[in-house]
Amino acid sequence: MSLIPENEKLQEQYQLSELFYHNMDNIIRKRQRKFHNKNLRRRCAAVAAVALVILGIAQSQLIARGAEWLVHWFKDHVSFQLEKNTDINRVSRYKFGYVPEGFEQIIDDYYDISGYIMYENEYGNRFDLAYGEIGGSLNIDNENKDFTILTGTHGEEIYFLRAQNPDDDSSMTWISKDGTTIFNLMGDLPEDELLKLQENICPVEHE
Repeated sequence: MSLIPENEKLQEQYQLSELFYHNMDNIIRKRQRKFHNKNLRRRCAAVAAVALVILGIAQSQLIARGAEWLVHWFKDHVSFQLEKNTDINRVSRYKFGYVPEGFEQIIDDYYDISGYIMYENEYGNRFDLAYGEIGGSLNIDNENKDFTILTGTHGEEIYFLRAQNPDDDSSMTWISKDGTTIFNLMGDLPEDELLKLQENICPVEHE
């Protein structure tokens, strides 16, 4: 225990982004109203795993280095450490240009600096997109997942955490072409469907 840093040091080094807290508060609150406790526990379990980053004691491995970030692999999570902050105070609102048959939009929230969209079908399969301004770090559960880097249709690098169990969520993370917005797409769908979703994410046109 003597090796564990002071609490203030841990908070400084492993501060989660405001986007993370903001989106998760809204997800949990709305899912409590819309879904059974079983589905809520499933999503909250992923959040609990992400929260383990606060301990930050385990050794990490640098698995990728991009123009905007470093990607570290820990025992319990992957950490995307963003290397720059932008001065923007607003990001575009986004939507899915493609939605698989049978899926219904459950949530579409937008808060100027971030947004969150969720779809689900009658069988309980779901996918969601969180996006927001660049800043701080993003930490994602990597339990029973394989890591690879894909190239998107617009030349962007997609950091893909592929679930080994097809019933679990896979995750795709990337940065917008202009370097101002970070995206995280999650879902328990096949890889080709997730890629099709990723390719067809587009800004909402102003009315």
